[in-house]
Amino acid sequence: GEGRIPFNEWERHFYELALKLSGAVQAMRWTQLSPELGYIYSFNGPHSLFSDTIRSLRSLVVSHQLGHRLMAEGDRRINLLERALQHAEATARYNVYFGKGRDIYDLRGRVVHESIFNLNDGSYRAPSTQQGYSPFSTWTRGQAWILCGYAEQLECLATLPEAEFGGAGAQAKVLGRFEEVASAVSDFWLEQTPTDGIPYWDTA
Repeated sequence: GEGRIPFNEWERHFYELALKLSGAVQAMRWTQLSPELGYIYSFNGPHSLFSDTIRSLRSLVVSHQLGHRLMAEGDRRINLLERALQHAEATARYNVYFGKGRDIYDLRGRVVHESIFNLNDGSYRAPSTQQGYSPFSTWTRGQAWILCGYAEQLECLATLPEAEFGGAGAQAKVLGRFEEVASAVSDFWLEQTPTDGIPYWDTA
């Protein structure tokens, strides 16, 4: 589309098909917590919400922009943008801290690598980590996923028509929430990273 390679209509359709399917495949790995909230689960299974996965939301939004829908059992059409927004809110709610007294580890901008859920009732169980020092510290690579992922979504979602978000003011609300997450994590990153610019493996 940018003219960097010779244009071939068949080739363009092939690339678009790959992008559509990529978003749908990501969105299939889904755990529904409530009618309004769910997440793309990690390779650990349906109980596991990784911070890393926020980077996969680009594929859902691009697939949506190309007009694709995920088809579920009973020919139920699943809106990929809606699924991306639900995942982003679940990640913000459970994997990012905002310094509001959630628990004794609640430092604004702190990030957990993984959240674990009870699949019987959808309730949150505990923080966890696969590569960080502990569930109660901040693995900085997981934090980097959050910082990059929400910044990417802010850039992308601002270009969509407001009607895509389902009501007046809905787009501004989503963008405000994502900016809240990105700002909190950015501030934590700046406060915790050494002056040489190389972050610690883990802030604890």
